[in-house]
Amino acid sequence: MSNEFFVRFDENLLRLPSCLAVHAQLHPNLIKFTCEEYVKYIQQFHELNICGIIRKNEAETTVLALAAYRKHLNTFYTIRFEIDDLIVDEKERKHGLGTRLMHYLIDHAKQEGVSKISVHCNPIHTDAHRLFFRLGLTINCFEFDLENKTVLPDNDQIRIIDVTDLPDKENEQLLIRAHEIYQQLRPHLPNDQNEYVKQLRDICRTSPARILFVLDKNDNILGLTCYRITENIQYSKHIYCDDLVTDENRRSSGVGRFLINYMKNEREKLGIDKLILDSGVQRGRAHKFYHREGFYISRYGFSMAI
Repeated sequence: MSNEFFVRFDENLLRLPSCLAVHAQLHPNLIKFTCEEYVKYIQQFHELNICGIIRKNEAETTVLALAAYRKHLNTFYTIRFEIDDLIVDEKERKHGLGTRLMHYLIDHAKQEGVSKISVHCNPIHTDAHRLFFRLGLTINCFEFDLENKTVLPDNDQIRIIDVTDLPDKENEQLLIRAHEIYQQLRPHLPNDQNEYVKQLRDICRTSPARILFVLDKNDNILGLTCYRITENIQYSKHIYCDDLVTDENRRSSGVGRFLINYMKNEREKLGIDKLILDSGVQRGRAHKFYHREGFYISRYGFSMAI
């Protein structure tokens, strides 16, 4: 007798040869690992959760499908429920397992109080795209990967200040001064300044993330970025830029390039290869800028309100 179950994967399930075999169908680089090495590799991603569908009978337990997801605070969704991987064993496809697994993840996200889910997917995986479209997800952003590693000279007319670890009073003053600029990118951020400051501080403290401002010689705030050092199976350890915005009155003045250059420098210092960011599909002007700076679209971002 055979039964199928939705489960959160523990170390024993991760150790199953079928778990590694299924996951390697999406990430072929994983095939180089033994089962023990795979478990250790997955466990280094502390924010990553693995769940899926298994089949159990008297003789063995087999992984049929799995998903890797993360949950963290950000300025876009407040709580971001992000599915990095979703894969059904190629021998088990056409049986509705992908749909069932997505419904399981949606129900789990609802229980966590999440209002939207997001899924990243390679542009070539068109079967997965069709699944997401059938379930009501739409492409809301493109994920950009920085290919250009050239670091540019600093601009002596502007400077960067990292507000993350400043004393509370100074941190609050700068965050409030940047309120209107931040809302140019994220108009849904709280209008109440106390709520706004608390939300940004919570993101920095719990995610964690860092917030940087660009100021001119007169201490006017010209733009800002929020970024974090994070890890996933697609990119391993990388810098992920949550937010990048230049004051709409200061566009085309080199502020965006200055911020990207700063993150390039941080990447080099830390020995990290990748700098990743998402950009809404409607932001064509930003996409042109990212392409000029050496970024290319590596994945689509699907999302759905739940």
